[in-house]
Amino acid sequence: MKIKNTLRQLRIKLGKFLLDVDMLTVAEDFIPKKILFLRQDGKIGDYIVSSFVFRELKKQDPKIHVGVVCTKKDAYLFEQNHYIDELYFVKKRSILDYIRCGLKLRKEKYDVIIDPTISLKNRDLMLLRLIKAKNYVGYKKSDYKLFNFNLEGEYHFSELYRLALEKIGINIHNMSYDIPYNAENAIEIEQFLIKNNIRNYSTINFYGAYRIKKVNNENIKKYLRYLTDITNGKQFVLLSYPEVTHTLKELSSNYPNIFVHDTKTIFHTIELIRHCNQLISTDTSTVHIASGFNKKIIAIYKDDPIAFTHWRPMNKNETHILFYPDNINQIIPEQINPEWLVK
Repeated sequence: MKIKNTLRQLRIKLGKFLLDVDMLTVAEDFIPKKILFLRQDGKIGDYIVSSFVFRELKKQDPKIHVGVVCTKKDAYLFEQNHYIDELYFVKKRSILDYIRCGLKLRKEKYDVIIDPTISLKNRDLMLLRLIKAKNYVGYKKSDYKLFNFNLEGEYHFSELYRLALEKIGINIHNMSYDIPYNAENAIEIEQFLIKNNIRNYSTINFYGAYRIKKVNNENIKKYLRYLTDITNGKQFVLLSYPEVTHTLKELSSNYPNIFVHDTKTIFHTIELIRHCNQLISTDTSTVHIASGFNKKIIAIYKDDPIAFTHWRPMNKNETHILFYPDNINQIIPEQINPEWLVK
């Protein structure tokens, strides 16, 4: 692992040496008319916490052209956002496709590129250079020549986007999230709730994006038993995705108060959270969705102060946080205070 990380750092340094150059920039008091966001990371939580920027840009000036670079796999998040004017697709691991996309975007003559990525891969740096935008806004990029606007310090990522726009003369006052919506999936969830007579329920997400954030089966059983006992059989809906739906149904089969929807898309998950009265989650993307709906939240985070600053819940409603040192399974259900739960 150490050798792999060392080689990776060497590749990044070499790429920076070859690709990082000063670009032609304009004065700091310019008024941007075309702004491009690089979002090929495809993370749902990233989209949620930055969703307000597209709306607020159009409020400032409906004529501002907003473009987004993303993968076709993740286009569904951006396609439903009518504040975005154009999407540019890139294959995430294809250098040739990055070159194609960069040369195409160069012709678009963007005034500003906003890329808050903390660590730049060489292909990302190559893409940025090929586009030849007039201005580049980055995060922790003081040692890069390419970025003429830079942000330092530790911020929540929503605040980071607000500050990035402030750097180019655009002040944002409303940072409320725009949560994606799909009418067909919304109807499916309403029908699921009616069919199963589910009303006053809480949602639980046992699975984060990484292995250390996934609750194992034995602990899921303990959570289900504990939460059912201390709430006198309150209804819960377990948030799912196709790979774990069968497992969750088996684990909860003895609990008439616990339900699992055959979830196929993130829009199903969004609607389940929209209608719930509380979320319990180890996954930050669902925490951000619940924050957008101003739901009560019990969130479980790794004890990492910097990461927590970047991705904590920005929620006005009652929120409780549990921290684990290394792995989510170090948390036991009894650490959830019964007083935190909506009965």
